[in-house]
Amino acid sequence: MSALTVSSVSKAFGPQHVLNEVGFEVLEGQKVGLVGQNGTGKSTLLNIIYGLEKPDLGEIKIPRETTMGYMTQESCLDPNSTLLESVSAPTGKLGSLAKRVAYLEKKMEQPLSPEALEEISRDYAQALEDFAAFGGYGHPARAEGVLERLGLEKRTYNTKIADLSGGERTKARLARIVMEAEDADLLILDEPTNHLDIETTVWLEDYLTSYKGSALIVSHDRYMLDKLVTKVVEIEATRSTSYSGNYSTFLEKKALELENRSKRYNKQQKEIKRQQEMIEFMHRIYSFSSLHKTQQKKLDRMEKVEKPENHVRELGIDFASAQKSGKDTIDAIGVTKKYGQVPIIGKCDFRIEKGEKVGLIGPNGSGKTTLVKMIMGEEKPTSGLIKVSKGVTIGYYSQEQDGLIKDNTVVQEMRKHRKDAEEEWVRNFLARFFFSGESVHKKVFQLSGGERARLAIAKLLISPHNFLILDEPTNYLDIYAKASMEQALADYQGTVLVISHDRAMLDAVVNRIFEVRDGALKTYTGNYSDYIRAKGKTTLSSGGDTYEVTKKYTDWTTGKKYVKGQVLKISGAELEGHRFAIDNGFLTKRGGDSGKRKKP
Repeated sequence: MSALTVSSVSKAFGPQHVLNEVGFEVLEGQKVGLVGQNGTGKSTLLNIIYGLEKPDLGEIKIPRETTMGYMTQESCLDPNSTLLESVSAPTGKLGSLAKRVAYLEKKMEQPLSPEALEEISRDYAQALEDFAAFGGYGHPARAEGVLERLGLEKRTYNTKIADLSGGERTKARLARIVMEAEDADLLILDEPTNHLDIETTVWLEDYLTSYKGSALIVSHDRYMLDKLVTKVVEIEATRSTSYSGNYSTFLEKKALELENRSKRYNKQQKEIKRQQEMIEFMHRIYSFSSLHKTQQKKLDRMEKVEKPENHVRELGIDFASAQKSGKDTIDAIGVTKKYGQVPIIGKCDFRIEKGEKVGLIGPNGSGKTTLVKMIMGEEKPTSGLIKVSKGVTIGYYSQEQDGLIKDNTVVQEMRKHRKDAEEEWVRNFLARFFFSGESVHKKVFQLSGGERARLAIAKLLISPHNFLILDEPTNYLDIYAKASMEQALADYQGTVLVISHDRAMLDAVVNRIFEVRDGALKTYTGNYSDYIRAKGKTTLSSGGDTYEVTKKYTDWTTGKKYVKGQVLKISGAELEGHRFAIDNGFLTKRGGDSGKRKKP
């Protein structure tokens, strides 16, 4: 049965057509990924589905009994409300009932005739009964349970959102997503992992894996889409195309589809050329005959294969070749950092050598940015020493783009670093980052998050560096721009230190991992997947069921060996990866069901 049907939806803003006959279906219990470049209308479509905007044409069909939860990109938490008030505010059906109760209460405060008061009192009693039946009075208690599961201390429950730390606000937003899900049959999520660290993202993945309802997810997190969705809908050039499978399957199918269309187009073009040559020959040799006209009519009536176009715009990222620097780029010796009496980073030692690409990971608030500031010389260690080799030139990308001056135009921001450059050269350079025409004269404060990110990357590229420090460089970039960033960093000959929660990028780019946790820094050789294997688990999530190894075995996909008696925590998201071991008795679930598939 369908939980959501989008039928021939079209939407235009003035002369600009954003959506054109978009259509797809989400089945009950199905999780669907909605992808496309920034600006292709994904958020507009979600607003139409939720009823915040109306389509110009087409319709949205949702069963009457279905309740929806909608989480937008921007946090909906009121900064002046307490944490518990914000998270426990009723949503979906319960939210409608709460509004009904409040409306009737206000109505009863007005002067009414005895008959009208009696009628409203009956409605009010029924509304209270419905509110209680849907768990309205237990809603704050449920919210407390969610906050506790996310590790938020009770002292924060009565703290205003504005006074929470960055990490606490992130978890508050995540708690709100969970409450939306628990009150909804159909969950709509617009970039749910924005600003989440890796651990919290994996926690959310595990939660959504076990979520029984349907979900439509807009996300640029390729790991999440691969784990969760069984269908991908792409919005491209105002139209939609549906693909069964996860995100990786979508990429394969789309590439194959483009290749097949190219082959059909090229084959037909050869045939058209052959026939045109034959027509010209007939006309030249048999000029008195009408044969060539007959043949031309056949050719004109031929159904033409459209030339396939890849509408994905690729960012023109090409990091300059690294200048020469010493062999040892960075040396940290006995480094510690405190703010007052509060320890941030305990004693740590590390070396980053020329040409290495290091991923810096850890929970929000663990001290990653502090470590970067010490490397850049913006802050001094409390003790110890950080030595930067002679000849190192550092290029820095801030996730907040705080190096941009809000009242400057795009061109002015670029000219700050290349005062001698002609405006035509600057405009041509900016075109590689999708700034063209009048958009180069937009002021920074007028730019979207994605536009600011592209401008900050362009500024980084306009000057040569041999050591790049990047703080969440793929935030605000769409999936396709992220791929461009990955390729550029993989090809870069210099040294890279990147703070990121983008696991796909960490897999594609880095060859070492620095993990900052509880004030300590540990180093691991390899990319993110290697780091996970070295940690002895396939996710950072603390959720899932406990399994015990009852017979030693080797996982041939990862090469990892498991010994008898070893205890594993396996989440729902990673269960299939251990399916062979479970089905064959190598792994047994503790405390009940073994986890084996039941026979039909």
